[in-house]
Amino acid sequence: MATSEHPLTASPPRDAPATAGPPGSSNRRRDFRRGEDQAVHEERALLARAMDILAGPGEADAHLAGILAMVARAVGARRAALVVDVPTRAVTVAIGADEADEAGRPLGAWLDAHAPRSAARRAASPAAPIRVVRAGRDGAPGRSDADAATTGVFFAVPVSGAGGVHLGVELRPGVTAAAVTARLPLSTYRHVLAALALASSRAEDERALAELRSRDAERAGFMSMVAHELRTPLTGIGGYLDLLLEGRISDPGVEREFLERSRRIAEGMAELVGDLLEISRIEAGSLGLKVEPFSLAEACTHVLESLEPLAARAEIRLVRALPPRLRPATGDRRRVEQILTNLVANAIKFTPRGGLVELEASTGPAASLVVVRDDGPGIAIEDRARIFEPFVRVEGDARIAGTGLGLPIARDLARAMHGELSAASVLGVGSSFVLVLPGSAGLDGGSVAAALAIALEKEELALEEQAVLAALRRPARSAVRLARHGTNEAPRPGPESASNGSAA
Repeated sequence: MATSEHPLTASPPRDAPATAGPPGSSNRRRDFRRGEDQAVHEERALLARAMDILAGPGEADAHLAGILAMVARAVGARRAALVVDVPTRAVTVAIGADEADEAGRPLGAWLDAHAPRSAARRAASPAAPIRVVRAGRDGAPGRSDADAATTGVFFAVPVSGAGGVHLGVELRPGVTAAAVTARLPLSTYRHVLAALALASSRAEDERALAELRSRDAERAGFMSMVAHELRTPLTGIGGYLDLLLEGRISDPGVEREFLERSRRIAEGMAELVGDLLEISRIEAGSLGLKVEPFSLAEACTHVLESLEPLAARAEIRLVRALPPRLRPATGDRRRVEQILTNLVANAIKFTPRGGLVELEASTGPAASLVVVRDDGPGIAIEDRARIFEPFVRVEGDARIAGTGLGLPIARDLARAMHGELSAASVLGVGSSFVLVLPGSAGLDGGSVAAALAIALEKEELALEEQAVLAALRRPARSAVRLARHGTNEAPRPGPESASNGSAA
């Protein structure tokens, strides 16, 4: 008996058509309906990347470089820079990982000069320091060889952030300023400047913290050196006094000699304490400098006249090279004479008998220059910066008396008067110490730095020329000595004759 299938479970006819299900989410809109939507999306993406950089690992300088490089890529620029007025005016330029530091300095200098600020503040402020930070290879904007060979166009974004934060970019040739504002709206720049201000503030805090730690370490080392410099002479005085008090010295002449030695040691300690007090006053800013125009010719003449007896005892010839009309310099005359006295006295100490110490001065409206030259042994390149550190004695200085604080105090005094002190030297020829002060026109840090660089280069070249001339004169002197002794004295075999077997 045939059974009929239930209507709900019956199979469909084999020729029934198959129907597809409803479409999924594949038909979602991919394109922006309006240009405003796209602008908002790009702005959010840019700010999200900026926040990712700020929250990422690494130092604040790396974060700042990453955001600047991101902005440069977004607007199609070579590089970007930031100028901040709070707490002090400073410029930061981001460059690529494979670029030299000098590549970003033109943009930094231009932005410092053209970023919006009041005329009074512009006139009162010197050139801001330029910091160069490197973006990682992944964060650096693209750069071609053609870009490196051409000069770009500088552009300051006409939007400022909190604390006087301004952004500038270096555009590639052919790119207009309108393209910069077209790629990123001004509202976006305000948000980017907020992120840059945050990164800049964090970087400034990190640098301040590192400087404080460095100063603490330097102060601890300085105190250790001071303790050593005081303990050594105290031990000497204690030894002499013990011998005298115990009655172990019966010769009155020896007893007097020990007392004289103790007095000289005490005088050296008093000089050391005085120098330490001078350093503390400089660091505390309590020197009470009287910076004003003064006669540099009179100051140089007074210093040389006061040191002529010392030079005569050492059989050193003092030479002054002062033009007949020397413009005034700007500084504290008493402190300038203190610096020059230290430099000339050091030159006399290190110059051998029969040598020469020269003092030359020149002045201009922007900078005044004093050079002290000697015929001493010279200073090695690696020691030229160290000689301005407290208690540093380079090789061969142990025989020279002194506290080791004269040059550090001299440089600190020069910098307190907005000047600078440095040295050029060639081993075996001599040294030139260069003091640069503001000229009669007043303070100009850029002119002082430029004058120092030019003077050091000039002195270095002159010393190298003296070294070459001295080397050329040596064979001539050897030939003269050989002629005086006659031909009966055979010359000493040199490396060539020994290698050829002619000595046999």
